[in-house]
Amino acid sequence: MERRDDDPTPQDLAARRRAAFHLWIADLVVAVLIGTVNLSRLPEDATVRTVVFVCLALVSSTAILALLPAAIAWATVRWSRRARFGGAVQALVGAAFLCLLYADTVVFRILGYHFNSAVLNVMFTEGSEDAVHLGALLWVKVAVVYAAVVGVHYAVWSRTYRRSLERRVVAPPSAWARPAVLATGVLVGVLFIEKSIYAAADLELDHEVNSASQLLPMYPRLRVSQILPQGISNGFSTEAPVAIDEPGEPLAYPRTVPTLDPDGPRPNVLVLVLDSWRKDCFTPETTPRLWEHAAGSRVFEDHLSGGNGTRFGVFSMLYGLHGSYWFSFLAERRSPVLLDVLGEAGYDRRVYSSASMRFPEFRDTAWVEMLDGVHDDHPGADALQRDVQVADAVTDWFEGREADDAPFFAFVLLDAAHQPYHSHGGPFQPAAERLDYIELRNSDDPALVERVFNKYRNSLIACDEQAGRILDALEAAGLADDTIVLVTSDHGEEFQENGFWGHTSNFTLEQVAVPLYVKGPGVTPGRESRPTSHLDLPATILERLGADPAVRGDWTLGEDLFTPLAQRDRSVSGWAHLGLHTGSGIFRVRMGGTHAFDVELFEADWTLADEQGPACERERDALDRLARESRRFLARGAGGE
Repeated sequence: MERRDDDPTPQDLAARRRAAFHLWIADLVVAVLIGTVNLSRLPEDATVRTVVFVCLALVSSTAILALLPAAIAWATVRWSRRARFGGAVQALVGAAFLCLLYADTVVFRILGYHFNSAVLNVMFTEGSEDAVHLGALLWVKVAVVYAAVVGVHYAVWSRTYRRSLERRVVAPPSAWARPAVLATGVLVGVLFIEKSIYAAADLELDHEVNSASQLLPMYPRLRVSQILPQGISNGFSTEAPVAIDEPGEPLAYPRTVPTLDPDGPRPNVLVLVLDSWRKDCFTPETTPRLWEHAAGSRVFEDHLSGGNGTRFGVFSMLYGLHGSYWFSFLAERRSPVLLDVLGEAGYDRRVYSSASMRFPEFRDTAWVEMLDGVHDDHPGADALQRDVQVADAVTDWFEGREADDAPFFAFVLLDAAHQPYHSHGGPFQPAAERLDYIELRNSDDPALVERVFNKYRNSLIACDEQAGRILDALEAAGLADDTIVLVTSDHGEEFQENGFWGHTSNFTLEQVAVPLYVKGPGVTPGRESRPTSHLDLPATILERLGADPAVRGDWTLGEDLFTPLAQRDRSVSGWAHLGLHTGSGIFRVRMGGTHAFDVELFEADWTLADEQGPACERERDALDRLARESRRFLARGAGGE
């Protein structure tokens, strides 16, 4: 075929190949260096095998991720007619690759997980901006850094390309292939060794190696036990000790709809939630108004949320179910029995929230049958202002109620204590002026922890002030004596106690233990030290209104808060896992998991427990019960208990 005048010459193609290869190798080296940040979570007492494995796996997994920019580089060399256009594309793609890897380390250092479907849910769900506040300054930094990295990439490409042209040597394919073959050989060797180590760990159920693999983004795990011939694999058992169904299965819910005694009491119900309020911050110093209001109430001293984030914490308190059901209810747009029954009983159902109810998707789940009663569109510039507007709206609503109005159910969410912890300052000093997520990623310095924790506690004071206004308005309107008030939080908040910031990263008490007190007609004051859970709220409310406790198990997994069990294993939920607090520690069970590695036992400080298999056997009944409860209201599990 005749060559066109604008076709690249053989010498030019050779220069492009050399420049693209050098740039890719440079990106791979930098990417591995970036990834070493994740290895800081490797236990200090890790075995030599684990250390060798994770170092080699970092190189191999990063090389696999780098195949995409490599493919784009090859395409630009092959089809781009203008060399510098191809170089610019490679610079843009290579810079994006490194910046995304760096961003992943930020997410991992703060939250303990990599880019996943939960992160994508935050990125693409309407209303998430109320829950995740990155700030304009961070985006400016991102833009500046990205531009700088693109510039460095292009400079490296341009220099290599220019020097290759100056050599005036037309490199034959074998010359181009030599460095590529060498690099490929090294990477294949690394891949073979680390996959062999992981395969052995898979057969031996070495949880430490498996845990180390979770330090790496998108690490491809070789489950050799699943591909061995039958005669060989029979000698190894890697089956999960408990299986939780894959999220999103069709529902069979409820089995029975509870009915209320027509002659039973009809008190109002007010559920007041302070976002991110951890248990040890229910004090006269951080929440003085609520501390004062709790006098004469029932205070629950050992209470867990049903999740480590808003989605599952609120879901558990309204549905009384494990968080593994969330995805099924979202898919079918099903409201909770609690609100359905209250609606049938004539309750005026209201929601007042300073955070959008589109994220998490409560408008498509809990509130789907009462959207006219949802008030979450407040114009405040931040959660602090919106909390004031919520308190104003609730106060006006209380003041406008007439004596013969229907009883009400009101859910109120105040959001200032959620990251980035809005306040007007406060008594806890020194306090951070703002949250810099890059700084949080790079440091767990005690002074930084103190400043951030103080900022959080000051934001709780701001929330407490608005909560106090709402409770004052309830009293002023003459409604307090006929209203059951439940004050709690959706989840807790961690400040490096276990190596994490915020929530959604683990199931430790810092992230799931929350305050709860209940006050109102029929509530005996005092302190309850027996274990309770958010799953107990729906049954407690409806049974105060005359629902039959005998049918409780047909629509909820909770108990009655006022007659709690003396001992109890309690479930909590995250995006992809269920947690189970037991006497042996905290189990983390992957939803849809089938391998023994999908069930892991952690100590209270979220370090991997030394014993795994024996603990699973010891807690077999608790794990089996969790599995049964997680399928009780699924169509293919109905009637299976």
